[in-house]
Amino acid sequence: MDCDRAKRAALGRLSACLVVAATGWISVARATQANLVCARPSALSEAEKQQRKLDNYTEKSPDPGKTCSRCTFFTAGAQATACGKCALFNGPANPQGHCDDWAPRAG
Repeated sequence: MDCDRAKRAALGRLSACLVVAATGWISVARATQANLVCARPSALSEAEKQQRKLDNYTEKSPDPGKTCSRCTFFTAGAQATACGKCALFNGPANPQGHCDDWAPRAG
């Protein structure tokens, strides 16, 4: 009987640990998507940095209706939450980003 009780207690602790771990992984995945950074300054040339500065590019649009993903110059990445590419600065762009040259996608 004591052996069965010990097994149940161990299984209960293991189950609790698995639930906590799964919850943590889900939280990290959501945070990663929400904090997607596509334009890492260290990976950009000086010309790319200058163009982004001139266009006032931001990784997060202040207007949810005017994001890179809704811009005519944006080409989406493999997934909707992945970095895409901007034809204006010829480099990575956040689908949730924005710049002053934003133009609505036709259609």
